[in-house]
Amino acid sequence: MDQFVDNHRKIRIETAVESLKKHGFEAEFLGSREEAAKFIMKMAEDCRSVGIAGTHTVRALGVVPALEQAGKTIYDHWKLQPGSPEELECRRNQMKADMFLASANAVTMTGEIVNRDGCGNRINSMTFGPKKVLLVVGVNKIVTDLEAAFTRVEEVAAPIRAMSLNRKTPCVKTGYCMDCDSPERICRVTSIIHRKPMFTDITLIILDENLGY
Repeated sequence: MDQFVDNHRKIRIETAVESLKKHGFEAEFLGSREEAAKFIMKMAEDCRSVGIAGTHTVRALGVVPALEQAGKTIYDHWKLQPGSPEELECRRNQMKADMFLASANAVTMTGEIVNRDGCGNRINSMTFGPKKVLLVVGVNKIVTDLEAAFTRVEEVAAPIRAMSLNRKTPCVKTGYCMDCDSPERICRVTSIIHRKPMFTDITLIILDENLGY
């Protein structure tokens, strides 16, 4: 029975990779975190600066310390006081970095990338600015289509992210989006990247394991 589960998962991943490539994105299906980390370090060889989004997925690969040890300038706003001038400047610098590392809230089998942000720096950096954009996506974020992508954001990604930030929003109690008006709401900007942006190269690493929210 496990073989059929594995086959089903791989069909979904391969379909997503094929659709992403048709839409102008680069996409790779990798089997382990170690492979993903090596891929990222290779892509970063000619980069002097790297922006890191607010992503648990990328950090789970252990590449941030490795990039620092390689002498890269790292723009990681998680290391700074939220809302401080230094943190906001760091977010701006992410948009000008040679490489931007992030994940996605959902990737569809029809080839779209869906995200919902509070500040918008992740969405901005994905679409224009950095010379390279590299998104690491766990298999848990592969969904059928755009409708399923929004469902995943509202029922999984956003509530868990709000919990991790200790936000006082209704979704923290209900476990799903209430489309609230809370001042602590983190769902403020939604993007769908339908095709490769005109002046930005986006590469997706699809990992065969559950990672991130």
